[in-house]
Amino acid sequence: MIDTNKEELLIGLISDTHVPTRTDKIPEVILEDFKERDVDYVFHMGDFCSIEIYEQLCEIFGKDKVFAVIGNMDAGSSELKKVLPETLEFDLYGHNIFMTHGSGGPSMIVRRLNKNHDLSKYDIIIFGHTHHPMNQISDKDGKLYLNPGTCTPIDGRLTVESSYGFLRISKDKVEPEIIYLE
Repeated sequence: MIDTNKEELLIGLISDTHVPTRTDKIPEVILEDFKERDVDYVFHMGDFCSIEIYEQLCEIFGKDKVFAVIGNMDAGSSELKKVLPETLEFDLYGHNIFMTHGSGGPSMIVRRLNKNHDLSKYDIIIFGHTHHPMNQISDKDGKLYLNPGTCTPIDGRLTVESSYGFLRISKDKVEPEIIYLE
């Protein structure tokens, strides 16, 4: 699992890579930024679309450093189904984190997450699916809802800004960051 012996962790966040269905590779700028900032872990919120991308991340960052969930577009991949769960839970420095792919459109994702999962014990909910980044503390429940967006420039239906993210976390700090690609 995740080693919290360090004072803080830096987690690289990526989702909805869609390789090879919508693009041919994860943009090199993201992988370089993860390496340059020396991320402790990489979280991928699903829609790999091929086992090779999961394996590539494991090769680059180490299998014990990559945590991922399966997305709706991964459902046809028996290889991904064998190695990836639908959800993950972490307790990092006393912050309870829930990770999933998600379902529904951008305007209804928070409602849908709460309908499909009991999120009452979590402080941070990290998800993908909508292709729209989100870094928002809910007025209703005080939880951080965090979506790094997609690094796929065109999703077939709408043009979206490509993005990824980071989560710097310690006992006293939760600092999410969304990075937009040009």
